[in-house]
Amino acid sequence: MVHPLPPESLDFLQDAPVPVLSTPVAAQDPADRLPQAVVEQLMRLPGIDGVWVEREPTGERVVVLHYTPRGSSSQLPKKVHGLKTRIVGGEPIRAGL
Repeated sequence: MVHPLPPESLDFLQDAPVPVLSTPVAAQDPADRLPQAVVEQLMRLPGIDGVWVEREPTGERVVVLHYTPRGSSSQLPKKVHGLKTRIVGGEPIRAGL
């Protein structure tokens, strides 16, 4: 037997869902992406299991290198493709199943 909801219910699905994004998302700035060859070269370095570009609060772009403790971080570059690097990590990145 289905019980009716009390009038004070917080059930927000009584009406049709409303889309969260109502306007198209702007195209990604090409400067926020590294060339594929650069990414592949970085991913071959011992301990690197992720590479991406982020913006600092100042707006400056930085290449983030996700590093796991398999190797020394001393071999990691201080700059990549003209951008400073930031090293983050600890645990390996794994695909979720």
